[in-house]
Amino acid sequence: MTFPPLYECSACGKPVKVTNQKNAEPIIERNCDHDAPIWANRKVTLRGKGALEAMNPVQRGAIKLTLTVRQFLSALTGRSI
Repeated sequence: MTFPPLYECSACGKPVKVTNQKNAEPIIERNCDHDAPIWANRKVTLRGKGALEAMNPVQRGAIKLTLTVRQFLSALTGRSI
């Protein structure tokens, strides 16, 4: 299975390698000549205290199950699922 790149150029969509360094700016290696921002596409689920209370128990359980499975798969693969 091939995963999409973690970071990509916002202008052309080519993969960008970003290496974090302790107490320093990250090292950015591009395969293109753009000076455009870098996108880090991640899947995000927003939920709040009031939103969960307004849902029925089946919807609330489905959301919690989905988030638990996604967290487990992310920890297992080291990627954002």
